[in-house]
Amino acid sequence: MNRRSASTLTLILTTLFSSVCFAQGASEPSKETSRAEVEQCVAEHDRARQLRLGEQWQSARAAMLSCTDERCPLAIAADCRAWLDELARLMPTLIVVLEGEDRAARSPSPLRVELDGVSLELKDPPSPIESLPGEHRLRFQLPGEQPLEVRFSLEKGEKNHVVRLRLPPANASRSPAPRASRVTTRPVPASTYWLSGAALVAFASSTALLVSGLNAHADAKDICAPTCDHDIRNSIQARLLFADLTAGAGLVLGGLAVYTYLRRPVVTTEIRSAGPTLSVNGQGLSLVWQGRF
Repeated sequence: MNRRSASTLTLILTTLFSSVCFAQGASEPSKETSRAEVEQCVAEHDRARQLRLGEQWQSARAAMLSCTDERCPLAIAADCRAWLDELARLMPTLIVVLEGEDRAARSPSPLRVELDGVSLELKDPPSPIESLPGEHRLRFQLPGEQPLEVRFSLEKGEKNHVVRLRLPPANASRSPAPRASRVTTRPVPASTYWLSGAALVAFASSTALLVSGLNAHADAKDICAPTCDHDIRNSIQARLLFADLTAGAGLVLGGLAVYTYLRRPVVTTEIRSAGPTLSVNGQGLSLVWQGRF
């Protein structure tokens, strides 16, 4: 028998003995607890202990609540209740404070709030919201406005961490967004420039090789023709051959450059006229002037 099995059996026997003694000393007889129920309580007790050590708070709380059932032995229930109290002290809390908001003048629940992607309902007056230790993301959004995100960190045992958000009054006048005008253009793609440059380099190389080959051929004709060395002939032929190849490559690259220029896409862009715009941020209202000058 391993150590864990021995400790579990000892806990079962101890809790059974405590339950029997309590039932005998009570003024009214208590309901008898079966062995299966005791084993279940012991299993939940052990599971809660392991989750507590692993700091898996939410799963640990569910196991702790299970082993505080009235059918569980007193020793086990006492441990689980003590762990629940300890967990309540460790879990941090958050308070979201909305400033500058006229709730009476607004429609019901116009502000959408999410904590780590989960919808959150704010109460009036603000009350503590229990959360897990670590990094968190609070997201606010008003109808017709861009969402605002606030990131913060909670430590173990930190209580009433305040996150403030200043909102504009309900009757705040907002300037209409500047109208946007559409402009259609056909910009030259970068590939056209690269292909054109490569074609020019190829034509320049072909011209240089051709001139060099023709000059070498004229010199050989004056000096050693028709008994010129084999290496001289091969050198002249190689220059002329490479001149033809690079010229062909230049034609191909030039054709591709023309193709990409003729097939360039049509791009439609929006240009907003200059005008002021009111926006909401973490410090309240801000006036932004948009447009071209």
